[in-house]
Amino acid sequence: MELRLIANRQLPVCPDCDTIFFRNPKLVVVALIEEQGRVLLVKRDIEPGRGLWGLPGGYVDWDEHPEHAMARECEEECGVQVEAGPLLSVQHVMLGTEGIVILAYRATRTAGEPRAQDEVQQIGWFDPASLPPLAFSTHRKVLQAWAKELLTRGAV
Repeated sequence: MELRLIANRQLPVCPDCDTIFFRNPKLVVVALIEEQGRVLLVKRDIEPGRGLWGLPGGYVDWDEHPEHAMARECEEECGVQVEAGPLLSVQHVMLGTEGIVILAYRATRTAGEPRAQDEVQQIGWFDPASLPPLAFSTHRKVLQAWAKELLTRGAV
């Protein structure tokens, strides 16, 4: 690879075939599943954040819609089927040298009882005042907005 000036940016290009290497961000989806003023969280069994808590979710496959990925991740991690609700937030973070875009959806459980499955040590329902240690600041932002929403609708 060699660097070439393309559209006012230095980008890596293969000198043999002129293919430009674009470093695009990875897409992650998470689900905020709320019932009776509590949110479903998973205790992670993989890095990053192993042993800490977070919203169920994961990477979007190249050929799937983000809402389908969110539903798939909830079933894989928690054993629950969900229906996607509104998009709550879009965040961008750097994880090492990788750009990550996180889509947070509200989700409604339609079937299944939550149980720890792939990549998860434990499942728990938490109210805003008793959130456990979280793996990611992006999840914290989603949960803070959720807690504020509960206060405004008088659910806390």
